[in-house]
Amino acid sequence: MKNLNLHPNLKIWTSLLVFTVLFFLSSSPTAQETDSTMSVTSVTTDDGKYLEKQLDELLTTLYCPCGCVKQTNKTCVCETAQNIETMFRKRLLAGETVEEIRTTYLKQYGSQFHAVMKAEGINIIAYLMPAVILIAIGGVIFGIRHRSRGNTVTTGQPDKQISNELQQHLESELEKYKNQN
Repeated sequence: MKNLNLHPNLKIWTSLLVFTVLFFLSSSPTAQETDSTMSVTSVTTDDGKYLEKQLDELLTTLYCPCGCVKQTNKTCVCETAQNIETMFRKRLLAGETVEEIRTTYLKQYGSQFHAVMKAEGINIIAYLMPAVILIAIGGVIFGIRHRSRGNTVTTGQPDKQISNELQQHLESELEKYKNQN
């Protein structure tokens, strides 16, 4: 196999590209959705951290329906958002799951109040396009660097020795040139 002598900057860019693609693939929406389906039945209501985590998930994944600037229930400071937070907290303490609360909320207000884009239909393109674009840009950069590396002028000794016939021909041409001048 041919040993690739990559330029140090190309190695850095390649590593960065691989890291970015892995980051995009690891932050897929399926990984986020599995957290939201966790059941409350295995955790007592005394576990305040777990309750706060679930409440935070609800507040950050649903938009406030107050009519102000489109903000999540966590960032909105209106009275409606405060009432929704109180309602979410009561329902979590009553034993409802995050998914049940989210489903009823979206039925009441509509799917446009879901702050997390679901990975289905045309939305899959939105999740995949950044990775595809980065791979394409990396391919273009690699292609350009590969082509430009082939056009460099070498200033060292040639790898192959010239044949005796070619050397004699060159010496005779050199003699002719010297005799003319």
